[in-house]
Amino acid sequence: MQKRMNLEKILREKLQQIHRDRKLSWLAEQTGIAQSTLSRAVNNANYGLGLSLVSKLVDFFQLSVTDPGINPVEYTMIKKVTAKAGAGSSLETSGAVEGYYAFRADFLARIGITPQSAVMMEVMGDSMMPLIMNGDTILVDQKQNVLSDGKIFLVGFEEELLVKRLQRTSRGWLLVSQNPDFTPIPVEGADLETLRVYGRVRWFGRVV
Repeated sequence: MQKRMNLEKILREKLQQIHRDRKLSWLAEQTGIAQSTLSRAVNNANYGLGLSLVSKLVDFFQLSVTDPGINPVEYTMIKKVTAKAGAGSSLETSGAVEGYYAFRADFLARIGITPQSAVMMEVMGDSMMPLIMNGDTILVDQKQNVLSDGKIFLVGFEEELLVKRLQRTSRGWLLVSQNPDFTPIPVEGADLETLRVYGRVRWFGRVV
């Protein structure tokens, strides 16, 4: 029986075929990946394919980690939804899936995240800058739905979906922004019953 190939090897082989067909510039246009990055991936076997690159190529080639011939241990796909997490405020709460990000399975296991409990979404607003910027993508572990002092969570408060650092107080919690221009939001009394905890933010990434 033919040995299964890992996802990275399959992607490199597809890139090499496109390179032989002199279509790297076309692939760069189609995927938004710089042609220089694609060239390094083709010509340097030691060049690591980062998470963003793998995710774009998986989407473009329409691969799945459950396809025959792909070792499912290497990479895990995490869904990204169209909802916008407000670093400021957001009313965009749709759970429709718009794509997937590829993460190394051993990385997710190391930080205790299972794909079934994880979701990704874009951040809108600048209240968490300079740590998390407008347009960044966050990874939320929905298993961690019990608030923890000093950690960053995705929460629902009133009608908004928010990314905030949680700070415990004697009367409840403060939703604290990283940006000092934003005033902390107190959650006390009856408001504690309406605060919805969707999960802890464990990772974020951005396109530069």
